[in-house]
Amino acid sequence: MLNFTYNYLIIYFLLYLTIQTNKKFFKFNNYFFLFSLFFHLSLTLIYTNLFEVGDWDTYLWDAQSKEFKLTVGSFLSSHFVITVIIFLSRIMFLSDISVIFIFSLISYFGILIFVKNLVKLGFEKKIVCYLLFIPGIHFWTGVPGKDSLLLFCLSLFFYFYIDRKIIFSLFFILIVCMIRPHIGLIFLVSIALTEFFLIQKYKNKFLMLLTTIICFYGIMNFPKTQGFFLNNSLVLSDNIFLQILNQLNAISQKYNSSNSFYGGGNILSNIFNYILFPTDFIFKKTSIFIDFSIYLEICTFIFISTLILKHKKELMIDKKIIYFLSICVLLYLFVMPQVFFNYGLNIRQKWMILPFVIYLFFLLKNLFVKMNKI
Repeated sequence: MLNFTYNYLIIYFLLYLTIQTNKKFFKFNNYFFLFSLFFHLSLTLIYTNLFEVGDWDTYLWDAQSKEFKLTVGSFLSSHFVITVIIFLSRIMFLSDISVIFIFSLISYFGILIFVKNLVKLGFEKKIVCYLLFIPGIHFWTGVPGKDSLLLFCLSLFFYFYIDRKIIFSLFFILIVCMIRPHIGLIFLVSIALTEFFLIQKYKNKFLMLLTTIICFYGIMNFPKTQGFFLNNSLVLSDNIFLQILNQLNAISQKYNSSNSFYGGGNILSNIFNYILFPTDFIFKKTSIFIDFSIYLEICTFIFISTLILKHKKELMIDKKIIYFLSICVLLYLFVMPQVFFNYGLNIRQKWMILPFVIYLFFLLKNLFVKMNKI
């Protein structure tokens, strides 16, 4: 009874804190905000009942059953999620329901910050509020796992990056590197390339390039991170790029046996299949759930495109932001969709890059409007 009361009070306090944060910081319309919060928590509840056995359930089980010893490895990849859950359940004595609720709120704050970033870029607030109701981002990121933490960290990274607070933004990208090293590395390389292209003096360009090479070499040779990037078991070569590709291929092979696997094609078709849905699935029998999710992806694409096109307000466009978004989106789409061909995996992971695709297309649309006026 005491434990139930304690968990109930924690949930109540966090809900109160969330509502107050909107009033003081986000300042979205109260009806939009409360309905989107209810929408998000409802989809989290549906997810946990629809997929009773999954990654989220495994994380909770591992946190309860495994012997825990705090090491550097405790903050890398899946162990990072397990460490967070262990802190919440063993140190704070929270129940599984409370843990799920907290991860759901972390995801929700990531969505709120994503929409807030669009407002900071110049998107009209009365239009952008409707992006709080994209069903996919709520459904796939709302449970305990890497995706909720990554969405939150990437949203905060870009929030500070817009304000040119590079130290704060790098802090959140380092957390991303610890959770999903490949995604973190793509963002780090994008930041480095953006700075390299915009630095004026050749001396500073050289120092920037040298620093990047040293950091890259350190990541690839540090024992705790090396295994995430390099794999020479099937490649008889010391070529570091071949080993990286081999490791990505080894990771992707884990997901090739499920019924949501699809065949790869050319670069553009792979990008389409990753961002929206595999075109092969339209013409073959799969499951009702996959058919429904494809229909939902089409509706979501139309919904987001309509909102971006409806925006008429003129705005100042930061060249640095355009450079970064262009490099980051291109790097990501030329790597991840060319390696992973599993719809079940991609429909979750793509929400790590889709907010940045939306940022980019929103800015490019307004850039072309300005050029046409000139």
